[in-house]
Amino acid sequence: MNKKRKAIIEKEIMKVISNLLFLEIKNPKVKEGMISVTKVDISNDMRYADVYFSVLPYKDEEVDKDKVLQGLNEVRSFMRKRVGEEINLRYTPEIRVHIDDTISYGVRISKLINDLK
Repeated sequence: MNKKRKAIIEKEIMKVISNLLFLEIKNPKVKEGMISVTKVDISNDMRYADVYFSVLPYKDEEVDKDKVLQGLNEVRSFMRKRVGEEINLRYTPEIRVHIDDTISYGVRISKLINDLK
């Protein structure tokens, strides 16, 4: 597949899923922290879309990332259905969800550096 087309489709899927998280998904497991889509990686045959989510806590609370991942897995089929409705593709890719810890790791490192000052 053309890299430019792949990048456009990934960006569109990211936009659709981000809007779903903000407006339509009501699962309490998913609403436990601040969740955002950090990356979408679609396979070359466009059958699978790996969607990476960052999960940050509200204020100083802890977030159970396994519970959030379970909630995201519960709404996978809904996300796939909505992606298929919003984006005109031959095949609607199967959504595979992953937790991306890079942002929370960066926040933790930043706090450690600030504590040293």
